[in-house]
Parts: sequence; C-alpha cells; structure tokens
Amino acid sequence: MPPSQPVSPICLLFTLALGQTLQFQKHDFLQFLGLDKVPSPHAFQPVPYIMKKIFQGQEAASSTGTPRDLCYVEELGVRGDKLRLLQDQGAFLFSKHLWQDGSCLQKHLYFNLSAIRGKEQLTLARLDLDLGPNSYYSLEPGLELALFLIQEPQMWRQPVPKPGKLFALQSVPRPQGTLHFNLLDVAKVWTQSPQENVGLFLEILVRGDSHAGAGFQREATCARLRQSLRASLLVVTLDPEHCPSASRKRRRAARHAPTAPHKTLCQRHQLFVSFRDLGWHRWIIAPKGFMANYCHGDCPFSLSTSVNSSNHAFMQALMHAADPQVPQAVCVPTKLSPISMLYQDNNDNIILQHYEDMVVDECGCG
Repeated sequence: MPPSQPVSPICLLFTLALGQTLQFQKHDFLQFLGLDKVPSPHAFQPVPYIMKKIFQGQEAASSTGTPRDLCYVEELGVRGDKLRLLQDQGAFLFSKHLWQDGSCLQKHLYFNLSAIRGKEQLTLARLDLDLGPNSYYSLEPGLELALFLIQEPQMWRQPVPKPGKLFALQSVPRPQGTLHFNLLDVAKVWTQSPQENVGLFLEILVRGDSHAGAGFQREATCARLRQSLRASLLVVTLDPEHCPSASRKRRRAARHAPTAPHKTLCQRHQLFVSFRDLGWHRWIIAPKGFMANYCHGDCPFSLSTSVNSSNHAFMQALMHAADPQVPQAVCVPTKLSPISMLYQDNNDNIILQHYEDMVVDECGCG
C-alpha cells in the first residue's frame, strides 16, 4: 500500500468549496490553521491599529505582487509569522487598604499563553495598558503606575495576591492614552514553565495634589479608570516550519506562463472560497473570502510552453507513449502565493497569521 501524501491546504479548500464538507476534512484544515476546533467567540473584539496596518500591508503587497518576507514583521521590527492579541483574563481587586496612601485601583493581570506551541519561538511580548480616551478635564491628577510580578498564586480568602518583584514604575501625567511594557523575557519563562504564570499585579496611585477639589477629582478619575482600563498582550512568534525555504522562494519567482490557447489544455481556473459559505464568518474577521483558484486541463504528448511544462513532464510524456504503465503528466500548480487572515479563537484572542501556498497563480504539467 503506497504511503499517504500530505494534503495541501488548497486541495482541502477546493473540496470544501465543492460541498464535500466531511468532518475530518474540516478538522485537517483547522489543524493547518493551528486550531483544535472551530472557534466560537463570545463577541468580536476590536482589532488594534497595528494589526490592521500589518494585515492591510500584506493585502496590498499580494495585490501588486510585491515580494514580502512573511517571517519578518516590518511594522514591529521583529522576526515572526504569527501575531496574537491576548485578552486580559484577570480581575479588579478590592480590599480595605485600597484607598490608603493614595491608591486608585489594583488589578490582577493574567494572560493565557497555552496556545503558543513548543516549536514557536517568542520574538515579542508587549503589554499594552489602555487608560482610556483623552479627557477634557485639564485638572485631573497625575498618576503613579506600579507593575509587579506576582510571587505566588492567590489563595482562598486572600483578597489580594502577594506582589513579588517590582517590574515597572512609571509616572503618568494624565490618566489617558496607552502605555507599553516589554514582557518578552517574562513571557519566555511563562511559556517554558506554565506553572510560573500566575500573572501580574497592577497598582495605580494618585500623586499628591493640593489644589481645591482634589478629593473629588481623584474619586472621579479612579472611577473613570476602572471603567476604561483595558489590558492586552501583543505576542509575536516565529514557527520555523512555516517560514518559506529557499526552494519555495524560487518556485514563487518562476517565470510567468502564457495563457493556454485552448480551453481543454492545462490552465488556471477561478475558484472563490467564501468563509460565509463554510460557516466560518463568525470567527474569521478578514478577509471575507479569497480567490484560491485551481488547476485543470489536459497535458498532451506534444507539450509546449503553452502549458508551462517542465523538462521532467516532457520526459514523462515520452515514457508514457512508450510504456502506458507510466502515468501521464498532470495539471498542477507551479506558482502559489500566500494570504493573511485575521480571526478570533475560543478565548476571544485576535490572531493575525500569514499562510503560504493558498492562492494558485500559475499552472503547468508535472
């Protein structure tokens, strides 16, 4: 019995688009995307500007045929082929000491990194703290922001986890805008030793203010911060298996094949894959679909450049004429290009990933 051959993603999509939606085929394609099952997010999360910019840049490069290194995130200056925006799963903390010493709020920050697989290499982990939109109140007090690594998990009946090492201390002149913190070294430890990932402790304090009405402004500022504060972790990983090899780069740079002069000869045909038709529009943010295309047609004995045949295909055709047991050359993709996808997983995290060999650009006999 001959060994089974790996199924390419384009073949899987073609099968799905034709209506042959067997469960194992969907499962195989989801595994190719790095998912164990079809995500069912609770609600669509807003896509941050940086991920929109990267996605739109890749879309523009694909539409113009501009070469782009899919293993390098130019906008962030790091190597990587997958971006994740992990949502904070922690909670606000309340204790009788909360308002002492000018404390405004305390929060447990926690990010689930279990989706990052062992072969993925972390290249960026950036904590983003969004304090909310610009305020019209110019007299709002300044803040002091302290970020601690939690020393041990929060115990039962323990209102506040035990803070450990001070990670960052930053003055904030106004309670607005987004702050960024480099968590790469910490995230690497968390992925290698998941039991050490017990989160971060965030405390925001109001700096001393002597002008009239300071007490009221502090209370109003803290109330607004509790409503508007959003924390997320932007993670970039590099999967060596997904990075294009030199051979793939050469294949994508192959010469342009002239259009086949006859409809029956090997050539590219249009095939649009609609994620709505597959029922995946509930978790795929963008694109709504893409032109995957497919190859179909005859590879006659009199092979020529009209069907973009290789020397091997020509020799195979000669051997088939001499010995019918030798199979004929078949119409296959000779040049493919990638697509980018924005989607959400079951934890409502936003993922941006580039996928190789998803669009058939040229066909030939091989």
